[in-house]
Amino acid sequence: MMETKYHILWIDDEWQTMESFKTHCLLQYGLELHPFKTRKEGLEDYALHENYYEAVILDAKGLDESEHEVANVGSLRNAEKQINAHYPDLPYFIFTGQADLMSQDLFKTFFPKYYKKVIDDDKMCEDIIKAIEDKPNRRIVNKYPEIFSWLEPPIYEDVLDIIKSYEYGDTCNADVFNKIRKVMDWVFQSLSDYKPLSLSFDGTNQNECSKLLATKLSEYVPIYIQRNIHSLVVIANEGSHRLSIDESIRNGKAPYLIPATIFELLSVLVWLHQLTADDESHR
Repeated sequence: MMETKYHILWIDDEWQTMESFKTHCLLQYGLELHPFKTRKEGLEDYALHENYYEAVILDAKGLDESEHEVANVGSLRNAEKQINAHYPDLPYFIFTGQADLMSQDLFKTFFPKYYKKVIDDDKMCEDIIKAIEDKPNRRIVNKYPEIFSWLEPPIYEDVLDIIKSYEYGDTCNADVFNKIRKVMDWVFQSLSDYKPLSLSFDGTNQNECSKLLATKLSEYVPIYIQRNIHSLVVIANEGSHRLSIDESIRNGKAPYLIPATIFELLSVLVWLHQLTADDESHR
């Protein structure tokens, strides 16, 4: 069965010397580490992609705002303060190879739980998975591995938000059509970048591109995908402009329209991945 990776933020100024650890995390535990050298850079990226990263690994002695600093424990203190103040649901794990720190009673007092590099690698990986496996986002990601095993931010996060509206029973909020339209822009751009199609998408011509996929380029597009794409373009466009579809949803005349449209989108995303993955495998 297809499995989705865990996306972990990793802040360590010496991460480039730890490629074997990064590989071990991915191959043995499915933890995909996204490394940054400074606390500032790493947590700024987290702020942009809160629904993508699921935990953070912090070096006990690191760089705070600049790579020109001397690594020190102040970076860890600032990271912990920032996480506790702004991202209290973000699990974080302190990872150190500094023997001098581990021998200090003061360090142990302020940071009683930490993991020793090399010695505790596997223990930390196991604890990371335990901490995030039952999070709401992870439950949804695990439920739709055909979608989240390959998407990257920001589309990963956009699709997650769309699926949440269905999973949480929010099927009367037409705002989802704006999000679907945005994802369809990305789908058409991906198809434009797919060389056998050479679809000319300019950011405004979804309808014209949909027609081309159903006529001149139909040999690449199964009939059910043609229909899904046409439906998505029409429904998302009308829904995002608050036309008659919006009223039908609000007054309960179309209770299944939003779920049906979401699943049409998921069908298109699965097909898109299969199309482009097949092309990559033949290169």
